[in-house]
Amino acid sequence: QEFRAPMSENKQIAQQLDQVMRKIDAQMHRRMPSVDTRRIGPIGAIMLMHLEGAEPCSINTLAQAMGRDKSQLTRLVRNLEARGLILRRESPTDGRVTLLSVSEEGHRFLARVVRVLEEVVAEIADPLGPEEKAQLIALLKAVNAASGPPGA
Repeated sequence: QEFRAPMSENKQIAQQLDQVMRKIDAQMHRRMPSVDTRRIGPIGAIMLMHLEGAEPCSINTLAQAMGRDKSQLTRLVRNLEARGLILRRESPTDGRVTLLSVSEEGHRFLARVVRVLEEVVAEIADPLGPEEKAQLIALLKAVNAASGPPGA
C-alpha cells in the first residue's frame, strides 16, 4: 500500500477555496445567459462590481483593485462603454486621467447579475447556519485584509 503524507492545512484551504469558487463559477455560467443579454461575461460583471464600489475611479486604480493588467481592462472598458454600461469622463483635477463610473443601465444590469450571484451563493452556503455564515464572512475578510489586494 502506498504511503501518503497528511495534507497540509494550507493545501486543504487551497483545495476547499478552489472547489467553492468552481461551484460558484459553474452555476454563474449556467445562469448568466438569461441575465447577460449584452454578452459581457463574468469578467465584465466582476469589473462592474468593483467599479460600482469605487466610482468614479481611474483605470489604473481599477486594475490594481482587480489584480489585472491595465491593457486587459482597457479593452474591456471600451466594450462596456460601447454597450452603455459604463461612462468615461476626464478627471477635473488631472486632464491626463480618465475616470470611470457605472451608467444607469450598468446599475440595472449589475442588479440582475448580483441577484443571480446571491441565489447561487445562497444555494452553496445553504448547509451553514447564520452563525457559521457570519464566521465564514469574518474569516474571509480577515484573510483578504491581511493579504492585500489581488496581484499585490
